[in-house]
Amino acid sequence: MSFFVILIILISTFMHAGWNLLARYSHSEGEFYNKMLLTMALVGLIPAVGSEIFAHSLTPTAWMCVMGSGLCAALYMFSLAQAFESSDFTVVYPVARALPVVFVAMIDAARGRLLTPIGWVGILLVAFGCTLVPQKSFSGISYKNYIQRGTIWMLLAACGTVGYTMLDKIAAETVQQSAATAARYGYFYFAVSYLPYVFFLSRTKRQDANHYTGWKLAAVAAGLSFAAYWLVLWAYQLSPYASYIIAFRQFSIVIGSVMAFYLYKEEGIVIRLTGASMITAGLVLIAGWGR
Repeated sequence: MSFFVILIILISTFMHAGWNLLARYSHSEGEFYNKMLLTMALVGLIPAVGSEIFAHSLTPTAWMCVMGSGLCAALYMFSLAQAFESSDFTVVYPVARALPVVFVAMIDAARGRLLTPIGWVGILLVAFGCTLVPQKSFSGISYKNYIQRGTIWMLLAACGTVGYTMLDKIAAETVQQSAATAARYGYFYFAVSYLPYVFFLSRTKRQDANHYTGWKLAAVAAGLSFAAYWLVLWAYQLSPYASYIIAFRQFSIVIGSVMAFYLYKEEGIVIRLTGASMITAGLVLIAGWGR
């Protein structure tokens, strides 16, 4: 990948970690995501629809992709919110994003985007680092840290990530190549995800009724979330490898884990920082020796 692609992905990771930490801070993630998505849908409606009417930048394939991608994004955010209610940030966030790294790499290979051998090593280091982060100590490594009440939600969040990643990458290969097109597609991606997300949320017992979720933090998170994914969508246009891009997105785990220790005083700093270091090492290999 080019230096520019790496740079915009790394910038997006800080934004991505930021809005996830804001969601965790709210202690009512389900309602927080609801307000975040609604804010994006309302604020961006006129600029996105108006500019698309004139630009016609999205192809029929892109429109089909954004419909499926929005549904996958709703599944991801809903499942992530449910998982956060039953486990630590530093368990849920890394596990939910570890499996997609390998799965997307396999899909890339099936689509003829063959990774270099060192690129595969980097991908595996990132994935293994993600799975190491949830442990609390080297002496207490156990599969039981992964098998818990929130495990099914983490797996569903991972499935949603794989789905929207590949659909958005396919769409990026069919649209007009520009940052403006990526921004418009990003708006419709979030807007489409709002309705299925609200439906999913309505099917569950509301567990956050005792927590107040204000609009100010949700609005800040909306801006960070949109900007972060806009940069990722732009990167999809500039690089043929969805797997390398999603691997670099996992640098947000490093940022999020460090900040979670500082903000929420969660345990296991030694082994979790080791996992974060493995993620970083994998990204260095991808940057230097991936295509």
